[in-house]
Amino acid sequence: MKGYYCVLSIISAACCCQAVGAFVPSHHAATQRRRILHQRAVQNDEAQEKPQKNIFNTLRSNLKTAADEGFGTRARNVGDTMKIDDVVVPLCSNLEKLQSLADRGVYPGVEYLICDIDTEEEVDRSVSIRPAYPLRDYLERSDWPVTVGVSDVPLWLAKATYEAGTAVGTLMLAGTYLSIAAILASFVRIVVVPSESMEPALQPRDVVLVTRSILPPRNGDVVFFNPPKELDEAIANSKVGKAAAAENVQIVSTKGKQFLKRVVGVPGDRVGVFNSNPYVLECIGDDCTYRVDRTGEYSRPDMFDDESWNRISPTINTNIHEETERLDRDEYFVAGDNGFRSVDSRVWGPLKQKYLFGTAQWVIFPTNHFGPIQPGPFSVEKGLTTERN
Repeated sequence: MKGYYCVLSIISAACCCQAVGAFVPSHHAATQRRRILHQRAVQNDEAQEKPQKNIFNTLRSNLKTAADEGFGTRARNVGDTMKIDDVVVPLCSNLEKLQSLADRGVYPGVEYLICDIDTEEEVDRSVSIRPAYPLRDYLERSDWPVTVGVSDVPLWLAKATYEAGTAVGTLMLAGTYLSIAAILASFVRIVVVPSESMEPALQPRDVVLVTRSILPPRNGDVVFFNPPKELDEAIANSKVGKAAAAENVQIVSTKGKQFLKRVVGVPGDRVGVFNSNPYVLECIGDDCTYRVDRTGEYSRPDMFDDESWNRISPTINTNIHEETERLDRDEYFVAGDNGFRSVDSRVWGPLKQKYLFGTAQWVIFPTNHFGPIQPGPFSVEKGLTTERN
């Protein structure tokens, strides 16, 4: 029995050894595969980084060379020093000579490889050149390389100098365009009319040219502005706002939106609202007239405080502003021409100058609306009435 157990032990040990032996190569192979995959990933990353590094290194080297040799017309002419296998760029600004060179296969701005240099003529040596890269079919020739006198080309540039000059010129041009765009964006806006609040002068989807206000807006101007905080307050205090607050529903904010409205009153004007129509009271001695903006009634006047539609003050009593008879020096009263669809100063009160961007000047699209913006529905009246006199 002992011998039997010994045999079993030996067989078991042999089996274990075979099992271990079977797994060891497999584990080793997996480790090797992981190592190879890791090395390949690292190589791929390096391969991706190399082109970027090479581009920046080449550009830096070219800029350094160009800094030594100069840019543009001040660049050093390498015609006397170029050697075989150099890559050079011929340049010429004379139109007659430009055509003559092109007929001979010398195209300014194209990189050429120097194939041979004739040194027999010390005064006017010549070079054999061919393009350093394939050209378009209509520029290709069957007689490459072509021979040209060095002095026939006004300026020979080293490839590095030409590339650096091109890069700098491109950057300067791009910077110029970006600067112009930034300046225009600061003073000019192209605005799409979003709603019916300015009908009939402005229709929805009309495209309007707006210029930044340098001079203060005048009565009758259509201004483009950011929504004042008083507008959000008025919406929050409306029936819809109060109902939403009671149900813990968030009302969409006007932040980020912009509006077009017509100026009814400017600083110093005595402004009020009568039967939904804003007016300015103008007096010369005892002779008083009302300049009325016949905007009409809002579609849902019950949504806002009754004072929005009838008051003798530009401000609206919301326990935030003190009631005054005249607009302050930085305040404007604005309203939509179509009061049926416009929430404006009638509801929120005067518009502060800090919210103004500029004045709408022209409708530029569609073509059937092209032209200056039509005047608003103003009338001058001796007294306030519900109908137009």
